[in-house]
Amino acid sequence: MRLQTSLYLLLCLLLLPLLPACSLMPTQQQALEGFSPGTLQQVQRQSAELDRLQNLAAVTPAQQQQIKRLRGDLRRFERNTVRTASGLEQQGDWRGAEQVFQSAAAALPDSQLLSAAQQDMDERRQLREEQLRMELAIHRGEQLLKDAEAYQLLRQLKGPGPLTWLELNAYRRKCRASAKELQRYAQRALERQDYALARRGLQIAQRLYGDDDQREDIQRGLALANRQLRQVKRQPVKVIVDNRAAVELRQALDAGDLLGARQQLHQLRQKSPRHPQLPSLQSRFRIQLNLRIETAIKRGNELYSRGDIDGALTVWRQAEILAPDNVELLASIARAEKVLQNLRDLSTPPSTKF
Repeated sequence: MRLQTSLYLLLCLLLLPLLPACSLMPTQQQALEGFSPGTLQQVQRQSAELDRLQNLAAVTPAQQQQIKRLRGDLRRFERNTVRTASGLEQQGDWRGAEQVFQSAAAALPDSQLLSAAQQDMDERRQLREEQLRMELAIHRGEQLLKDAEAYQLLRQLKGPGPLTWLELNAYRRKCRASAKELQRYAQRALERQDYALARRGLQIAQRLYGDDDQREDIQRGLALANRQLRQVKRQPVKVIVDNRAAVELRQALDAGDLLGARQQLHQLRQKSPRHPQLPSLQSRFRIQLNLRIETAIKRGNELYSRGDIDGALTVWRQAEILAPDNVELLASIARAEKVLQNLRDLSTPPSTKF
């Protein structure tokens, strides 16, 4: 019994120095995620309070001011989250940026801005991964081409025979497998208009297949890549990348200013139609716009069902500024205007109608 007690005390003494380090783990995790302790809990409380106030049947002026303040606080949190994640992404810390978005999404699961920004980052991450994997495939293909001379020398040294034949067949199988892999990556590069990288991959794939196996699909891909690259070279030298418009467009999207973002997007298309960030920024604008319109339609329907026709009409008209051709919005606005007109006619005394 004394021996067991002594062993227990000895174990406690050994574990005691580890306790302070364990107590620091939550703080370190919060620092890694880019949030100070208690920030996420505060955001959750603000979001819950905002939902409660917005669902009230009648809202006092003081509560309206509180709603406005809560919306501003949550919007600042969203912008800070996107800014923090973007900084980590620029440093190459994709995992850290993902953790920032995941933590923020846990506090604001219905945030349209965070959802669009994370989806945009996921697309850039996938694109970067494909580029790196193709670079590795190109490196492997180049190495196989360097080995070709060594295999030819080996064949000359050993002469024809079963072992030489087996070695050469194994080498050719590796070449064909590498060529097929490069073709797959090159096709994806062509689809995203990365013609320089696609040409590199296709040229190596063509050499790996050998002169006896001229594939038409490789020839077509090379012809397309060469044609597009020649067109880029023929463009005037004065065509420059308008980074300022891209930065202002990104800032407008981060702030949720879709009207300003639309103007900056138009300017970027006019001044720098080949800007490398234009496709991703266009996609992000489209995602945010669709989410904004869907939310406005849903919010207007909720107000309409509660009898707040004026409120629903206000929400729908604001959304119409962003999407003037949206059929569902136009139908909802026409319906609400007709209901309000009928209500005004009913409330007008008969003597004043003529």
